[in-house]
Amino acid sequence: MAVTDKYQSLIDLANQNGVSNLQIAQQGDVLYISGTTNSGDVKQQLWDEYNRLDPEYRSGDLVLNIEVEGSGYEEYTVQTGDSLSRIATHQGVNWKEIWDANRDEVKDPNLIHPGQPLRIPKS
Repeated sequence: MAVTDKYQSLIDLANQNGVSNLQIAQQGDVLYISGTTNSGDVKQQLWDEYNRLDPEYRSGDLVLNIEVEGSGYEEYTVQTGDSLSRIATHQGVNWKEIWDANRDEVKDPNLIHPGQPLRIPKS
């Protein structure tokens, strides 16, 4: 099964809910989906669909980056080899800012896993 076929329902959901600037690209075996919505509920629906298709985000074959307009955060999906400090360096913020923004999901800053969505404070 092609990666786009696997995530077609997610793509359809994004289109149905008016995700703007929707970009879909495949590089190798990884599908990249990004866009913008004005609703946190739409964003959550997309993440719920992703979780339904790939429970616990273990496949590592999708990078989902949906931003809510007007929010103070950007979405980032943890990649293999990432740490909060590495992500922070690339995003131009302090690792503790990322941890603070994600404490509801990240109990230990040393334990993040590929596929996990993180909110990155906009610098």
